[in-house]
Amino acid sequence: MLGVSFYVGIKATGPNMLDTVDKYYKKQSLMEASIVSTMGLTEDDVAILEKNKSIDKIQPGYDLDVNFEEDSRTIRVLSFDPSDKKALNQLVVTEGRLPKKSGEIVLDQSAQTLDDYQIGDQYKLVTDKETKDQFKVTSFEIVGFVYSPQYIEKTSRGRTNVGKGSIDYFAVISEDDFEMETYTTIYLTYRDLAKEIVYTDDYDDKIEDHLEQLEEDFSSRPQERLAEIKKEASEPIEEAKTKISDGEQELATGKAQLADEKDKLNAAQAQVDQAEQSGMTQLPEIAAQIEISKKEIEEGKTKLAEAETELAEEEEKLLDAKSELAEKEQELAELKLPEYLFSSRDDNPGYLEFSENADRISSIATVFPVFFFMIAALVCLTTMTRMVEEKRGEIGTLKALGYTNFEISQKFVVYATITTIIGTVSGLVIGFNLFPRIIFDAYGAMYDLPTVEITYYTSYAIQSFIVAIACTLLSTLVVLRIDLFSKPATLMRPKAPRAGKRIFLERMTFIWKRLNFNHKVTARNLFRYKQRMFMTVFGVAGCMALMVTGFGIRDSISDVVSIQYGKLWQYQAIVTKDEDEETEEQVYKEILAEEDAYDKKMAVAMKNFTMNGQDVLNQDVIFEVPEKAEEMDKFVLFNDRKSGETYKMVDDGVLVTEKLAKLFDLSVGDTFEMTDDEDQTYEFKVADIVENYAMHYVYGTPAYYEKMFGESPSYQTDLLIFNEKLTSKEEDVLSTKLMEVDNVLNVTFTSDASKSMSDMIGSLNIVVWVLIICAGLLAFIVLYNLTNINVSERIRELSTIKVLGFYPNEVTMYVYRENNILTWLGIIVGMVLGKLLHTFVLQTAEVDMVMFSPTIHWESFVYAGILTLLFSGIVMYVMHRKLKNIDMIEALKSNE
Repeated sequence: MLGVSFYVGIKATGPNMLDTVDKYYKKQSLMEASIVSTMGLTEDDVAILEKNKSIDKIQPGYDLDVNFEEDSRTIRVLSFDPSDKKALNQLVVTEGRLPKKSGEIVLDQSAQTLDDYQIGDQYKLVTDKETKDQFKVTSFEIVGFVYSPQYIEKTSRGRTNVGKGSIDYFAVISEDDFEMETYTTIYLTYRDLAKEIVYTDDYDDKIEDHLEQLEEDFSSRPQERLAEIKKEASEPIEEAKTKISDGEQELATGKAQLADEKDKLNAAQAQVDQAEQSGMTQLPEIAAQIEISKKEIEEGKTKLAEAETELAEEEEKLLDAKSELAEKEQELAELKLPEYLFSSRDDNPGYLEFSENADRISSIATVFPVFFFMIAALVCLTTMTRMVEEKRGEIGTLKALGYTNFEISQKFVVYATITTIIGTVSGLVIGFNLFPRIIFDAYGAMYDLPTVEITYYTSYAIQSFIVAIACTLLSTLVVLRIDLFSKPATLMRPKAPRAGKRIFLERMTFIWKRLNFNHKVTARNLFRYKQRMFMTVFGVAGCMALMVTGFGIRDSISDVVSIQYGKLWQYQAIVTKDEDEETEEQVYKEILAEEDAYDKKMAVAMKNFTMNGQDVLNQDVIFEVPEKAEEMDKFVLFNDRKSGETYKMVDDGVLVTEKLAKLFDLSVGDTFEMTDDEDQTYEFKVADIVENYAMHYVYGTPAYYEKMFGESPSYQTDLLIFNEKLTSKEEDVLSTKLMEVDNVLNVTFTSDASKSMSDMIGSLNIVVWVLIICAGLLAFIVLYNLTNINVSERIRELSTIKVLGFYPNEVTMYVYRENNILTWLGIIVGMVLGKLLHTFVLQTAEVDMVMFSPTIHWESFVYAGILTLLFSGIVMYVMHRKLKNIDMIEALKSNE
């Protein structure tokens, strides 16, 4: 039962996980591909897709990332069509309902945890004028909380180029509440993928073909879209040019009129001056007229000054308009071709990670059940051996009465078969229902998914029956073979006890003479029952090995976090910058300088490559080049995992991470080829192989980079080190400040990746504990079974020493002293087997992009040993009570 339940339970968990998520994706109509463009998407893009007959549904929509600086929150607002009952990416409502009209909003359920929102609360989206212009409505009523098949991972909602660079949660509003001229995303599903199982090779191959077809269909679209945008932008530009031209003409006319008015005033002023000089002002009539003229001239000058001011203002406006027009014309001229990006589900947070977790469970399932069945077979063999031995007299009597060997064997075969069927059926029921639920619930802390779908796999059930029947029936037939071919007279006589013989230890007199009577008896009995001795040692060793492996897996995975993000990567943040935008580099430096915890940074160039191999899948590799290679060891520790020797970067080769070297069988001095994004292949030389656990890296110096590519590296990324650990709030604040700088594209803190991996380890710990508990139970069964048989076989011997005056504790220790020695031997052997099994499991369970630490902590050996001794102690207590109640008279006269 234990062997079968563990086998089918662990074996079915991985497929159940994938089956559950596949049904969930299909039920919620998760998109299978998506299209985004740097210049938006239009009905013309939709029209291209409508020509593709393989596409099942096309769903254009809107989304916008909004940053709330005060709360240090960045959210993604998605559109929703309340009237479309067959929409893609259907939401799962956890509380409340979906929006039915304008002004209603539903939030990601994580918003409840983060900001304590409740149904009925008002939610304001506006943070600035630019955001306001994107929405028709800016204040919403919260009507529900949801989770989405697009975001199955609880800890991540993806990256963004606003705010702090990462999304905290999403919100969904009616598409009518958006005020956008173009779509931001188009979601797609395909007809031929409707019945395909997700994460299979067939599914992946088909979606890859569809993405290639999309790229082909949209190959000319960037040029067309750019022409459309230039045409749309040219119309207002032409209008502005016309207005400027008209303004220039009006300005010229105004200037001419102003000049005429100046001439008239000057002429009037000249006449007044002439009249005053000629003395005509003495005549009262002329003097009065001159005073009137002076007054008119002053008024004219005032109006002229105002007109000049007004013309100057108009001229300034005209100059500003010309400058603005020139900028727009320059922007239009510098417009680059829009990028069309085609994505599959792989880009959804948590999508691929979930598959990797399921694969890890499946990998474990290929190794451990073998040990369980081997130990189960051992228990069956010892049990049936004892049963046949106890029935020797019956077998002999039946043979003497004329029964055939076949007829006699039926009793034992039927017994073994019935117990096998009962145990297997019980194991199937328990295994299929218990283990997947426990493990899936453990992963539920990481993912927003429905409860696990239990599937009863016929193939696993058949395999279990075959193995279980083989274990019991073969054991039974092997044991029966000797007795069935013996003579009846021999069988009807009690089997002679095994003769004692001198053991090797007796020849070592300097040791033997120092042993007391009990110790000498124990040593003789151990070698007297060699079969039971080897079975006990092997059984305990097998269980010990399973527990050591279980604890070792926990150590190996947990070490990845502490070693990778503590020991090897000594930087705490990565800032990615736009190499074409250097206008605010000084602002970026000032923000870092103002941060008290900031220590130093290293500019690095990163280039993506692919490595190909005959027996290895294509691997993505990051080629990293620091600006100052001699100081890179302050940011990344380059050392040999086994020896601890540290390495420096050199100009005649590259440092290669260990897992990459292992996959492609690289050694120091070897050369290897990598292909860049433009399908250009380059040959690199291995200078040293360095410890690393996450992803594949190759490190080179600037001189080596220039030698390989004939150009200087472009340092578009900074690694940041802080002299003290930042809190999550402080990280968010700093990210937000840096993301506001024009040349900063993204900010990532290693704490995010560390936390995500820690969550994964926490979930895998459940699997490890399931393994450890099952292995412990198996150890208990093995010890109990073998001890029970040991007592049954030696019942007359034990009764004799009780009659001779041994106390109950002495009788128990007479048997259990042997068990203790064999248990300790089993523990020692199990440690060695556990280390070997642990290594094998890691090689099986590892994914290509991750290497687990091969080290098992000494505490794990101790824990496994203590558990084994604990079960051994429980068995001793049970046997002690049994030995106290032995009927000595019945045992001693049993032969008669």
